[in-house]
Amino acid sequence: MKIIPNTWETERLSIQDIRQEEIDDAQSIYEKGSYIHQWDGSNLDEEYIKRCFLEGDLPPGGTKEHFKIQVVRIKESDELVGLLFTYHGYPAPESFYINYFTIDPDYHKKGLGREVVKELLDIVKQHNFKEVRANVALKNWGALRFWTKLGIDKVNGIYGDPVYGEDSFADIELMKRL
Repeated sequence: MKIIPNTWETERLSIQDIRQEEIDDAQSIYEKGSYIHQWDGSNLDEEYIKRCFLEGDLPPGGTKEHFKIQVVRIKESDELVGLLFTYHGYPAPESFYINYFTIDPDYHKKGLGREVVKELLDIVKQHNFKEVRANVALKNWGALRFWTKLGIDKVNGIYGDPVYGEDSFADIELMKRL
């Protein structure tokens, strides 16, 4: 089974598998990004990080061994500034899926997200994955711009409500072949 490293780095950041003692801090980062629920129609899950740590956030037929939660920290200060949830081998063994990625809104527009994803794409390619996929709420224009600027821009499908409306929601699956 191909799995990305437990610990890796970029120029300014260190990324590592979450430890149990980091769950509460990670939940705080997740909740800071709760504004996305206005675009995806879901409700804030106050146990999301703990549940994912214990059970995973798995696709149909998925196993926890293929799921990974990683925390993103600034090297200089060791401050937790982001979360990366990935699944290795969905929907096919050569696919790498980005389930969830966030940078603390206090750190937006500093290039941290781009820095993480560029290094992640290199790592994924080195591990012989053939494609990367990311799921984005269609109403989340900032995230759509972010992913497409990084080349994850092939539309694989649109899922959710069939008709647009204030109370309608859909996701778009974006993909990049490596």
